[in-house]
Amino acid sequence: MPGRSTSYGLPTGTSINYGAAGFPEWVYELGAAFRLEASTYPGHQESERAERGFALNPRRLNRGIDWAGPVPNMQQFAEYLLSIRGSLEQVIWQNPDTGTRIGVAGGDDVSTTAYYNADYSGHRDHVHTRQAAPIPLPQYQSTQTPQEGTVAWSGDPVWLADVLKAQQPALKVVELPDWINYGHGDYPEIWGVMIHHTGNARADAMSIRNGRPDLEGPLSNLHIAQDGTVTVVAAGVCWHAGAGSYPGIPTDGGNQVLIGIECAWPRDISITPATQTRERWPDAQIIAMRDSVAAILNRLGFAQDRVIGHKEYAGQAQGKWDPGGLDMAWFRREVKKAQRGEFTKAQPKAKQLPRDLTDRELLEDIWQQLVAIRSAK
Repeated sequence: MPGRSTSYGLPTGTSINYGAAGFPEWVYELGAAFRLEASTYPGHQESERAERGFALNPRRLNRGIDWAGPVPNMQQFAEYLLSIRGSLEQVIWQNPDTGTRIGVAGGDDVSTTAYYNADYSGHRDHVHTRQAAPIPLPQYQSTQTPQEGTVAWSGDPVWLADVLKAQQPALKVVELPDWINYGHGDYPEIWGVMIHHTGNARADAMSIRNGRPDLEGPLSNLHIAQDGTVTVVAAGVCWHAGAGSYPGIPTDGGNQVLIGIECAWPRDISITPATQTRERWPDAQIIAMRDSVAAILNRLGFAQDRVIGHKEYAGQAQGKWDPGGLDMAWFRREVKKAQRGEFTKAQPKAKQLPRDLTDRELLEDIWQQLVAIRSAK
């Protein structure tokens, strides 16, 4: 296959309808990955932008592309673009169903600023991009069949809050302010999820964001309280895994490929590995852990084998035993059930007994039966 061009721009005045020929091959590959079609029109981002993060455009090349398709696909695409925003000059999208806005300007995330306030209303049926180079293809899409050693997502999981809020049964989800901009750099890829316990049930989400004197926060992407509240802490890489190894994960590289979940446990901080079974995990917390992991793995396109405990990765290297009192084989089986929707199946409706007829209704019914008998003769 020929190598990709390192720059992008179509001749001034180019017009290409949705799905029509005329774009370079990478546009169709990217569109196919998200099941979207691309278009452009004369004058579409042919200007010279004197702003940081915009490449020079002295030839007034057409650098705009509009991408259209089903709303969930456009939302997923916009989230992906936000996760690799350094490759984009512009992204403008507003989800018509949820109102969620995603904006990129000069490689910066401007989703929560007023930068595109006047533009979002016109970008509810398509995702707009401007680029001076080809947009990188994701390494793996959730619509594909996972292969051994592949990853489901390249870039930060900026979709965490939306995915958790959409999970059924419903989760109680809280977002820390500006969580999408917290982390120790961007994820190069995501392999799966790692479960931890905090060592103290009183450790709250802000303590996970702020870190400890010996370890800078954020320490995980999510925090799950004993009452089942799921708090989104950070989108970027977090310091939670440390040294360790596990099949498919780079040795000592878990932080860079695993979404970390810190769960507030135990209440009795004197518990040790030898006594870990004496405190039961709260039902609300276990259910939230199960359903959060199921939502994330479904979003990534992976099965239940992509969630591991810290002890499975760092037990030998660091002596870690978290999450304590939790059989990970059992937990993965529960996650599998949640991924299949077994906990959301409708309960059988109570049998509806016929109501008693009024005297008038009874007489009318008898009369209609008599009329029917007479008409049949």
